[in-house]
Amino acid sequence: MPKKKKNTLFEKLSTRFHILLVNEKTLEKKKLFSSSTSSLLVSLLFTFILLLSTSFLVIYFTPLKEYFRGYTSVELRENSIENALKLDSLETLYIMQSRYINALKDMLAGNISFEDFNQDSIKIQNNAIELELIKPNEEDSLLRAMVEEEDKYNAFDILGERFTTVLFPPVRGGLSSSFDPENKHYGVDIVMPQNSPVHSISEGIVVFSEWTSETGYVIIIEHVNGLTSIYKHNSSLVKSQGERVETGEIIAFTGNTGELTTGPHLHFELWYQGEPVDPQSYIEF
Repeated sequence: MPKKKKNTLFEKLSTRFHILLVNEKTLEKKKLFSSSTSSLLVSLLFTFILLLSTSFLVIYFTPLKEYFRGYTSVELRENSIENALKLDSLETLYIMQSRYINALKDMLAGNISFEDFNQDSIKIQNNAIELELIKPNEEDSLLRAMVEEEDKYNAFDILGERFTTVLFPPVRGGLSSSFDPENKHYGVDIVMPQNSPVHSISEGIVVFSEWTSETGYVIIIEHVNGLTSIYKHNSSLVKSQGERVETGEIIAFTGNTGELTTGPHLHFELWYQGEPVDPQSYIEF
């Protein structure tokens, strides 16, 4: 009995077939299509490549790509760059503010005097503040001394030309000590009953709000135009560092805290561009 010849792969791929529909009642046959195995495989491959290419183009040229990991929109990239620039600016501002606050702390603690305090010369090295003082020549020193002596505490110049902000009185009471820079008393002492409310003289940001051994509870507010107000010997503080306050808002309560106090009162200082000025020239207590 002769053996059947095996079909080769080519013959199998070349074999044609028909797909028919048969009517159940009449047994009528209806041809759908006729094709070979190879043609069917090629058609399926082409259809797969077409669908894959279409999907890729749709994803690449439409916002759908933003939903896939690794893709970002142009707007998102622009926002990222803008936020990075803002963060860098905020970091620089934070460093400058921290240096200024640390210098104020040293000044309040008595480590430096106000003559050595210069906001523009503060630099931080190894977490310590160093004040770089410019060494002028002899002629410059004499001229500087004359100008500072005549104009350092000149209230008229500040009121008439540089300073125009209306200030709210922190408290209203009698003064027991006046402004005396020669004896290093850079503010005024206002006698007040214990726990009287202390008000902010103007809107600003609280840059210091802590306890100090010599002056008790102290709060410092930085206002517009280089103005800084300092409130010492409080019994308690209402505002914390970094908070924004409005004009006349209660920030503390008067007390008798600290080693240098002589009774319930408020020690109030007013500084303009790093120099102390007489508060009585601007505020009616």
